[in-house]
Amino acid sequence: MSKYMRNSIIGILVLIFVAIAMAVYFTENKKIVTVSSFEECASLGGPIMESYPRQCRYDGQTFSENIGNELDKANLIVVDSPRPNQTISSPLVIKGKARGNWFFEASFPVVLTNWDGLIIASGIATAEGDWMTTEFVPFTAELRFENPDYKNNGFLILKKDNPSGLPENDEALEIPVLFEKINNSAGILPFKSGVNGKVLLGPTCPVIQNPADSKCDDKPYQTNISVRHVDASSVFVVGRSDENGIFNFSLPPGSYVISASSGEKFPNCVDTETTISPDKYTDVIISCDTGIR
Repeated sequence: MSKYMRNSIIGILVLIFVAIAMAVYFTENKKIVTVSSFEECASLGGPIMESYPRQCRYDGQTFSENIGNELDKANLIVVDSPRPNQTISSPLVIKGKARGNWFFEASFPVVLTNWDGLIIASGIATAEGDWMTTEFVPFTAELRFENPDYKNNGFLILKKDNPSGLPENDEALEIPVLFEKINNSAGILPFKSGVNGKVLLGPTCPVIQNPADSKCDDKPYQTNISVRHVDASSVFVVGRSDENGIFNFSLPPGSYVISASSGEKFPNCVDTETTISPDKYTDVIISCDTGIR
């Protein structure tokens, strides 16, 4: 065998070895992300299709945004404001139209619940016209409420007035809503606790630098952030670090897992577990690996 042929075979074997090593490295370092909802998909940067309801695609799966049962009830009642997943504040003015037989004595009940179904406000919607018809009749209502102190999502429920009390005559439109936060920080208020965090990206140069170069220091990273309880799989709150890598969330005391992700294989960000104490903001650093070696 000639020297040239031996060198060629050695070169091919080296390339094969490098390819196998890279494949093993990427497989072992690939961040496993479980996505089960539109919100989680969106927080990880999945592309959103502007359909109705909106859809988000991630890792070959498609997740639809929850808009309640609006489409199912569209021939009976329509709400113009607020719309599904709209951020609301008190006083909440509700406007729409409903078939005349949705009313009784020109009215029907309206309730607002928190994320757990607890009623935090109730009132009466009033017809703005002759309700003795099977056609659509405009209505309006107003609810006053205190923002929930845990999670910022809930439901607006508009019930068909049912004087008979018979279950078979019950009807209701359920609209998911978000409660307005009372400052500009992402998270859940009015807790006086939470996290102040920063996301750092590195290495930004090959690891071995002689002499060391300050230009190769870890850099701030703007990316998607999600927070969940350590004992839960669902996302508690989502947000995004800014151009300086900074993020902050107001959260109730407890133990959480904070994740950063671009939705790609790299950068690969390490999940960070932290415990939040009452009346205190905890500092957190999240490290994201560029894969540069």
